Amino acid sequence: MAPDRAQHILLKEGKQMTAFFNTHHASVGAWASLTFGSDTSGVSIDHQDPVRKESGTMLFGYTNPQETQSLVFAQSQRAYRDWNPIPFAQVQRTLTPAVDLYQAGKLQVKVYTPYCALPDPQKGPMPASSCLPGVLMDITLDNTAGQQESTLFWGLQYRDAKRINCFSTDSMLGYAYGDQWGFAAEKTEGAFLVQGGNALQLLQQGKEQRHPSGPAFLGLRVQTGKVGTLTITWAVHESFGSSGALETTYYYHRFFKNLEASMAGVLQHGDIIRRQSEEADAEFLCADKKRYELFSQAIRAYYASSQLLEDARGQLHWNIGEGAYLWRNTLDLCADHMIWELKRNPWILRSLMDEYIAHYAYHDTVTFPDRQGEYPGGISFAHDMGCFFNYAPHGQSAYERENATRDGFYYYMTTDQLMNGIYCICGYTLWTGDDAWLAGKTGLLAEFMTSLENRDAPRVQERTGLLKATTTKGGACQLESTTYDSLDHALLDACGNVYIFIKAWCSLHLIQRCALRLGQEDVARRASCILEKCRVAAAQFQSEAHPWLKANALRDVPGAVSAAIEPLTVPFLLGALRECDEPQLFDLLRCHGLACLQEGVCLDAVSGGLRLSSNSCNAWTSKVMLTLYAMENALHIPVPASVEQELVGWMQQVAKEVTVSDQINVRDRSIIGGLYYPRAVTAAVWMTAASGGQSV
Repeated sequence: MAPDRAQHILLKEGKQMTAFFNTHHASVGAWASLTFGSDTSGVSIDHQDPVRKESGTMLFGYTNPQETQSLVFAQSQRAYRDWNPIPFAQVQRTLTPAVDLYQAGKLQVKVYTPYCALPDPQKGPMPASSCLPGVLMDITLDNTAGQQESTLFWGLQYRDAKRINCFSTDSMLGYAYGDQWGFAAEKTEGAFLVQGGNALQLLQQGKEQRHPSGPAFLGLRVQTGKVGTLTITWAVHESFGSSGALETTYYYHRFFKNLEASMAGVLQHGDIIRRQSEEADAEFLCADKKRYELFSQAIRAYYASSQLLEDARGQLHWNIGEGAYLWRNTLDLCADHMIWELKRNPWILRSLMDEYIAHYAYHDTVTFPDRQGEYPGGISFAHDMGCFFNYAPHGQSAYERENATRDGFYYYMTTDQLMNGIYCICGYTLWTGDDAWLAGKTGLLAEFMTSLENRDAPRVQERTGLLKATTTKGGACQLESTTYDSLDHALLDACGNVYIFIKAWCSLHLIQRCALRLGQEDVARRASCILEKCRVAAAQFQSEAHPWLKANALRDVPGAVSAAIEPLTVPFLLGALRECDEPQLFDLLRCHGLACLQEGVCLDAVSGGLRLSSNSCNAWTSKVMLTLYAMENALHIPVPASVEQELVGWMQQVAKEVTVSDQINVRDRSIIGGLYYPRAVTAAVWMTAASGGQSV
């Protein structure tokens, strides 16, 4: 048996233990999550709200007059001692990308969140099973050796019990929070409701009671000698998806007109959900257990921030919110998410770029540090499409704004976002072979080249391969940021930056490859010309004082920047950049990477974690994974085991209460920010198609 296949089977069979940390249980495209999994907190019900809160306590278990056993997710186990909480040391948890499994003795809880591919809407309508607005839970009791009938139960002690309403229809029993979200089970033989009063006693007796203002329980009587399963959905319904420049509703409205329909729809698709979860788990493999776990946690945060929307014309729109920061479809995140979406849903990347090109592109003017006046810049893209429920006005983002000083945030990222657009547009074309789509963007590759050339120097004879321009959109501060906006100045200032220099080098290769595919020989020649200048300009980043590359070629900025290696990942994965194409670049970055991995440089001397800049303790989990991949696979640099160990610790223990944080203090292992962050889906870079296909 192949090692990766064997590893996958072990995971599926539950032979590997997973730690207890909060995990998203989210449907695709509904921007909602039932978040739990930590042994020290309760449940967080996240509906259109990306910030975890203590929504209450959730219980799974069984009871009879002689015995009670409960799996309790609560801040305090002591408060539920009457329910006989099972010690978490006796619970086995197995987390895969689509299943969260808990087993303790006779009790099993299985939560399904499939993420199967979404059909390309250009090829036909998307079925309801692709966008079910809820998750499915199977709670099972093996009572085959039991001496008496027991009640299998699920319970919720919501923080505001008075807002919970119990209901019963011809087909369902459940509890709802207004018309926004609810829990429901099929009305089968032996199923019943309990709300308020002495819930435990009522469950033991198998008696139904409906009284407002109390904890809510769904129960199922399981006879002696039988195995019983209580199937529950948590489902949502939201009236609208966005406003501002574009008004939309959720796509699932086509099939589910209200909350009751949402809950019924998930339950009716139960068999499909279970099958899709198995298929999703079987589709991608990784021989490295820890990296598999990283992906299993990260993919959930990605979909917890997802919206599948539809406008009045019936056109579909995909949105990923930037976790707790709320920006819509942040372009630098799109450029990293593409590692997952190219394999799973390439049409999503195409759709996002169509929208960026049509509504969130702009042309600017630029300044240079060594001359007076303003000069033509060229095309670039906004940082994002808006914030929270609102699409920004066309041509601008919700994040970027004019700044008077260099102290703060919200700078324009014009050069970096230009290259992120190049990565996404060229990446889609090269991966899918959809040359016709790019050919339909008449003159776009030439515009990209003009914008890159103009950011080098105004006149052809002055161009050196080093981008030196700053957009005038940023205002008096005369600072243009990279995407690393919360690190130190070794990465913040884009002008003359080593990260920007390497990313431009890579972007030129992507343009060149696409231009040759489309027969645009002139564009390809222009790219080749600047590439030659890049090879010469690289010498400006070398230093006699230290073995790593300078952080900035134009000003004295101390520090080693390991993140300069990260731009290699995407073009390397696409096969658009090989060592034989650029031996000097690969040698340069290999030497740089080895120098950065010296203890006390970018390898933190205390934790062993990887710093993106030697001067900054703020390590971005998602970007560390990309840098690690490029070091190991493109540059063949052996990376200390501590780097991977720290990544796992950041995801599972440091961020155990908030699911995923993309900003970790590498020195003391504390959270800085980036909560509920979707970009950790870059862990997909290690996942390989089970069919033996290309790594994503």
